[in-house]
Amino acid sequence: MSRVRADLLPHTRNPGAALDVRIAAAVERTARGFDFQFELAGQLGDIAWPEPAGAGRADRLWQHTCFEAFCAAPGASAYYEFNFSPSGSYAVYRFGGYRERLADPELATPPTISRREAGALLIIDVGLDATGLPRLRPTAPLEVALAAVIEGRDARVHHYALGHPGEQADFHDRRGFLLALPAFGGPAP
Repeated sequence: MSRVRADLLPHTRNPGAALDVRIAAAVERTARGFDFQFELAGQLGDIAWPEPAGAGRADRLWQHTCFEAFCAAPGASAYYEFNFSPSGSYAVYRFGGYRERLADPELATPPTISRREAGALLIIDVGLDATGLPRLRPTAPLEVALAAVIEGRDARVHHYALGHPGEQADFHDRRGFLLALPAFGGPAP
């Protein structure tokens, strides 16, 4: 198993004053899917946090504070998008190409989304069982993008990602799938 960790960068066109928040994200392949972790540090009181809702599907999570992962096979145009809200809600989408939404796949079990504080850090842990998603076989390497949408208490939405290849925030841009994730049990990149 190999864990890949990186800092998420704010988009230069985030609205208004920048939030004083630093975000790091990590992903690790598991035999059944993925473990994601998002660590936030800074002025966490400036973030609008969604109310707890329990584990259930919901759309439009990206309009408020949520964490996202995009996964694709190297060189393929098809990809999956996962949205994880600190409320416990989640979304899964399958795309055939750039923003070409094909389906909303069902997961065998809802992801586990937990929130914990560790000193000056707020950590969001996500466990995702992807066994029902054949394009994400644990035996295949993947290209991954990790991102965060952070809503400020002033209702402005800020975008963070591994990289921002375009002038506008666009997590679907394959040039932003910057992490090479080996197959489960494979060597670290």
